Amino acid sequence: MAQESTDQQPQPQVTPASNQNLIVGIIMGAVVLLLLLLVISQQFNKNSLPKENKELAQLKQDISEREARSEALRYSGIGGISQNPDALISQIKSDTDALGRLLNASASDAAMLRTAQDNAAAMSRRNTDLQNQLRQYQAAASRVAGLESELANLRQALAGSVDKSSADSLREQLSLARLERDRLQNELAQLRNSQGNMVDRNTHALTLAEVQELRDANASLRAENQRLLADSAGNKLFVTKDNLSPRAVALYRELKRIEAEDYRARPQTYNRIDSQLNASVGGSVTFSTGKANIAREHEARLKDMALAAPENSFFLVVGYASPSGDSMSNQELSSQRATRVASMVNYLKKKGQAVQAVYLGEGNRFGPKDGPNQVCEVWEIRP
Repeated sequence: MAQESTDQQPQPQVTPASNQNLIVGIIMGAVVLLLLLLVISQQFNKNSLPKENKELAQLKQDISEREARSEALRYSGIGGISQNPDALISQIKSDTDALGRLLNASASDAAMLRTAQDNAAAMSRRNTDLQNQLRQYQAAASRVAGLESELANLRQALAGSVDKSSADSLREQLSLARLERDRLQNELAQLRNSQGNMVDRNTHALTLAEVQELRDANASLRAENQRLLADSAGNKLFVTKDNLSPRAVALYRELKRIEAEDYRARPQTYNRIDSQLNASVGGSVTFSTGKANIAREHEARLKDMALAAPENSFFLVVGYASPSGDSMSNQELSSQRATRVASMVNYLKKKGQAVQAVYLGEGNRFGPKDGPNQVCEVWEIRP
């Protein structure tokens, strides 16, 4: 039998040219990697802190030198490079490690920058909160000053007509309001001092309980001011239908006539009243169940309404009540609300404007739920 011969496959030979191509490819890949890492490190450096440490500066200098050497190798030919590829690979690894250390240092500096930015943002929010508190205290102080002026005017207008016990009661109430104002001013001074000594967001920070206490104190002071205003002028402002100003009689009769009207037709009816009686709702104040205090936002709206109205406008405050509960209690509470709103309008109005308050009754004029009917409407009767 003939012996089968086995063909030998030719083995690829490694030539200097292929070895050089491999090394060139490695160099080019290393250069691309170096450039990519350099761009990333530069991006981190843009967000780093202004003062770089010595280690980071040294790393940057090393990277620059290694990049220059890589560029020199790229253009200087490959004759000498092909003779020692292991040394070249070792150098590339060394450069990569240096870039890694640079990135770690940059990331650390970026974290420090973010921490500093968070602290600055916290201090800014803290400053905003203190400024809001300051405006609240200034508004409260302004209200007390207004009460003092109102009381002085009342003394002159009612000289001899107010008995001594009523005058003493008003003086005592005003004195309590002043003490409350002084307490709030002292707390504000302490807050300012705390802000001046603030180091970071965890130092001298107000607790939620302290903030709520300040808000409650401010709300209590505003409620007391409203009550004092109502006590000083309420008897003149709240009237019955028989004592209404002639300017308000026609409007009151029309509102009384439409008591049973469906609440969904109320907007069209109010448009008709506007065109026929030259009167429109300039503002409304809603109340929580069982409460007569006027919220801060309603005070601001009443002030805007009075300032926007003509000099000789007449304001009629009409109090309503929901049908739930005792009728007599509802009437008393609604009358108290209307008196407070009228006294606030009287305090904020311009010279030449006039105001009265009246109670219209309980019902579902503004919807089937109780909330919308616990309201006082402020009608502006234009000249």
